Amino acid sequence: MSAPFPPSKVRSARPRRANASATRASGLRDASNAGEAYRLSRIQAEGWNAAHGMAASALDRVDKAQIELLNPYKSDPERRRWSTGFRSALRY
Repeated sequence: MSAPFPPSKVRSARPRRANASATRASGLRDASNAGEAYRLSRIQAEGWNAAHGMAASALDRVDKAQIELLNPYKSDPERRRWSTGFRSALRY
């Protein structure tokens, strides 16, 4: 005769969240926001690298209008982030 199996533990079902589908949707939104934030950070880094790639003598004479002419992006938020990166490189 075989030994009896120990009693198995049975858990009660968890109550379902009222906003379970909203939680999944916001998780997707968070992932896309994270992807967008990363993309914009890379654009800001491009601006920073562009400033560091210029000759020091040219950087002394660059003004806001010239920075805008160097910016390869046509619309926000990309244009604004590239300019932010460029200007932050000028401070260091």
